[in-house]
Parts: sequence; C-alpha cells; structure tokens
Amino acid sequence: MPEMTNRVAVVTGAASGIGLATALALAREGAAVALLSRPDDDLAGAQELVQRHGGPVLTVGADVGNSAAVRAAFDRVESELGPIDAVHNNAGISIVSPLTETTDELFDTLVRTNLAGSFYVLREAARVMQPRRSGAIVNTASELAIMGQAGYVAYTATKGAILAMTRSAAAELASWGIRVNSVCPGTTKTPMFLAEFDGVADPEAELADNAASVAMHRIAEPSEIGEAVVFLLSHRASYITGTHLTADGGRTTCVPAGSIGVSAQ
Repeated sequence: MPEMTNRVAVVTGAASGIGLATALALAREGAAVALLSRPDDDLAGAQELVQRHGGPVLTVGADVGNSAAVRAAFDRVESELGPIDAVHNNAGISIVSPLTETTDELFDTLVRTNLAGSFYVLREAARVMQPRRSGAIVNTASELAIMGQAGYVAYTATKGAILAMTRSAAAELASWGIRVNSVCPGTTKTPMFLAEFDGVADPEAELADNAASVAMHRIAEPSEIGEAVVFLLSHRASYITGTHLTADGGRTTCVPAGSIGVSAQ
C-alpha cells in the first residue's frame, strides 16, 4: 500500500518548484492533496498535473502572509478533504540584494512571506492537528539557513529563523503526537532560483559555477527535494522531530573533489 494512503496533505507554495514536486510525490503515495498558493499563481495547471498521479486534489488561492486567509484555507481543506494529517509549509520568496541596498520594504516583504507566512501556516497546522493528537509538518528552510552567501542577508535571516521555529514547535507539539521538521534544500532548478539569473551576462556559465561548488557537481531537481519532504511526513520518519534534513548535494559539508587533495575522477 502506498505510504500516504487515506491521508490528507496540505502543500503551500504548491503551484511550482519544490511545492509542486512535493504535491506530485504525495499524490503518487496515495494522499489527497490540497494545493495552496497565491491566487494569481497557476493553480489550475498544478491541479491538472497532480490529478494525473493520484486521488483528490483541492486548490486554494491564499497569501500565506495573510493570517486570516491561512486560517480560512485550512478550514476549507478540512471541510472538503477531511482531517489534515500532513503539511509541507513551503511557500517562500527570494530577493537578492546587497545588505546596504536592502530597503525596509524589501526586508518587510521577505519577513511577511517567509517568516510570518511560515508561522501562520505552522500555527494553523497545529490548531487542526492537536485535537486528533497526530500529524506531521515539514517547514522549508534553505542551505542558506546554515551557511552564508553574499547578497542574501535578509533572506538568510528568515530561513535561519525557520530552523529555530521548527525546534521550538517540535518541543511544544511532541506531547500532542505531532512531529515538526525542516528541509534545507540546496540550489534547485525551480523558477524562483532560475529567475535570479535574469539579466546575468552568461547564465549558463553562472549555473556551471554554482554546480561546481556542490560536492555532487550538479543542481538538484525539485523532485529530489520533494521525495525528502515526503519521507519526513511519512510514518517512516516516525521517530524524527525537531531536526533539519539538508538536501544540498553535500555543498554545506563537503569540499568538492578536485578542489583539494585527491583529484576528481
């Protein structure tokens, strides 16, 4: 029997990238999936794709930075699909900006979506799961939550906070039978990541340099991150909570072969 059969899962930021990949993986594993994304995102296209791989799919247009919209979205999912068992708290944005050029508006935008939005989703997930004393939540952080990179000071502030929030929520919710973990993706071929190369003189060369900084010498596919999330949401991870799974091809922990010591094969 597929791992997520008879379970209801919610994925935020589900119209593309890692969120869509997670939704596809959940559907293949038998889950009924609610796709949450901003109202102007291509939710219809995402729904059509996910429906080819599994059972019921519900789309909900909601801005995670609006707490009332998040609460209404969770209530709608419970009403139409049933009790929520699993949540991938994934919606987020990236803004590349030097520290001294990061305006209050840019910082506030990142905080509202990445941090406040993640908090609102986490809070609603806990609210609906606590009465049933079960559930699993995975928050999307980033490899930049545990390493630094120029141009991402504000972004890393939000992603580092997600790791701290994950640990505290896991401690608080463990006695309710609810597990909370984070996934820290490395560079991944998502529309958000590729958009960062808009306007670069030689995007292919920049992408190659990025891949060269990874021990596995390549950039991740969204499906590889989605599978990691499904593992953390599944019963296979039943004794894992309060931690983060770094899916970055070794970038934060390994020196790429050939850069020092033994040459690459």
